Amino acid sequence: MDAIHNVLVNDASGAPTTRHRLMASSDWQEVQHWCRQVYMPYDAAPVGRALAPDSVLDAIRIGHITLSRFSYGIPVHLTQFAASEGTGMVLTTLRGAVRHWSGGRSYSDTGVGEAYLVDNSRAAYWLDADPGHLQVNLTFRHDAMAGLYERWFGQPADERMWSRTFRFGGTQSSWIALLTYVCRCITEMPDAVEHGPLGRHLEEMISLHLLTLWRQQLDAPQPPTLHHLAPRHVLAAEQHIHEHARQAPTLGELASAAGVSVRTLNAAFREFRGCTPMQALREARLNGVRAELLVAPAGTTVRDIAAGWEYANLGLFAAAYRKRFNETPSSTLHPR
Repeated sequence: MDAIHNVLVNDASGAPTTRHRLMASSDWQEVQHWCRQVYMPYDAAPVGRALAPDSVLDAIRIGHITLSRFSYGIPVHLTQFAASEGTGMVLTTLRGAVRHWSGGRSYSDTGVGEAYLVDNSRAAYWLDADPGHLQVNLTFRHDAMAGLYERWFGQPADERMWSRTFRFGGTQSSWIALLTYVCRCITEMPDAVEHGPLGRHLEEMISLHLLTLWRQQLDAPQPPTLHHLAPRHVLAAEQHIHEHARQAPTLGELASAAGVSVRTLNAAFREFRGCTPMQALREARLNGVRAELLVAPAGTTVRDIAAGWEYANLGLFAAAYRKRFNETPSSTLHPR
């Protein structure tokens, strides 16, 4: 996924570039100004102690689509996306995790390599992103997608289709393969993408891929996860896990951060999350390591990354990793 991770910030030689940089700021007003231009008007609020963003936004046009690389640099809650703008988004997670809400208690979580599709002009949507989140996003116009659908499929789309929101992709998916190709074209031939027929070719490939996925959702919609409202101490413990997973906090530390006893915290996690606090912590730590392995630069070793997450016993770590992801850490770091 290197091509996707480095798009817009590295040139064809691999050197850093700011050619596509729109903003790098810790000022909320400036950050939201640019986000409204690239995406659409929406409300953003920090979550937890960090109040000032550490945001970087790069973007390029591909026909009617805007491809952007963006992170807030802190945990955020985004809501009130403006339906009147007539736009939608595909959010592909490169680092960290994002929870996408699609109305009521329904949500889908995306990890590294997974994407979420929503037409904000037709569907309610809001999201929660963790501190380490980084996405490559595609913003599209509803009218352009609707016109393309009618041209390719010979009739207007079923209106129900546009209201479908869903998760898709994965590191070995056709979506990541397509996005890798698109990002390589941007890196190697940015002028041709912005101003030539290559851009129109990419625009149609992306759009038709998304429309095909959307059509499938009418016949076999993806069931969302139902959220059960958890008590405040569960949320506080989860926030502590998000912020301190790298340091492997103890169960006592999680209970202290939540302001309850170990027994109360264990019982609440079992009831509302279907696991113990330590199981949630182990999951967060393994996912954090996996995210770093997937984007690690050349020369990085499994031992380096495991040590950064304070795994003292490399053998026990490797066994837990293989049990969770059905592959070894070195296989993730050096895929065939």
